[in-house]
Amino acid sequence: MQDELHSNPILDQLPPHLKQFIKPQNYHSYTPIDQAVWRYVMRQNIAHLSEIAHDSYVSGLKKTGISIDRIPNMYGMNRILKKIGWAAVAVDGFIPPNAFMEFQAFKVLVIAADIRQLEHIEYTPAPDIIHEAAGHAPIIANPGYAEYLRRLGAIGAKAILSSYDMELYEAVRLLSILKKRLRPDRRKSRMPNHG
Repeated sequence: MQDELHSNPILDQLPPHLKQFIKPQNYHSYTPIDQAVWRYVMRQNIAHLSEIAHDSYVSGLKKTGISIDRIPNMYGMNRILKKIGWAAVAVDGFIPPNAFMEFQAFKVLVIAADIRQLEHIEYTPAPDIIHEAAGHAPIIANPGYAEYLRRLGAIGAKAILSSYDMELYEAVRLLSILKKRLRPDRRKSRMPNHG
């Protein structure tokens, strides 16, 4: 984790209460199936988004170093994001909303290091690196939008969360974990067999 933290000077400025959410990416733990899932989803996304998304999305992929061919390495992303004044950190799924916003105020993208499983290839109920890296990083390559996100983060980080807000956050986090663990074939096996 120390290499990740020292890969971009923006990360050195983070307060200790945010650093507690940073986790090692453990890039070596991605399997060949994980890499294949990344390639499949990215090819599908690029084919679709090239036709409907703003041009800055596809060019933003290139500017942020996100490849269609392999899962991005956080250390490599930080070297590239440094050029546009941002950084990225790996986290373990959901983090509290005010922490997420405060990272954004510091110009740091929070990226869940997990990748969706083959059973959830089209949709995952939990945050994953496909959504977070390929979905969020390209838009910060647009300077105007990057500043908008930073300002939104600064405002959001100052918002006072009620106990209800935290209960709701915990419920959503737990539900996403449970849904991720429930494989599609298990859901089918619970259905009564009328045949």
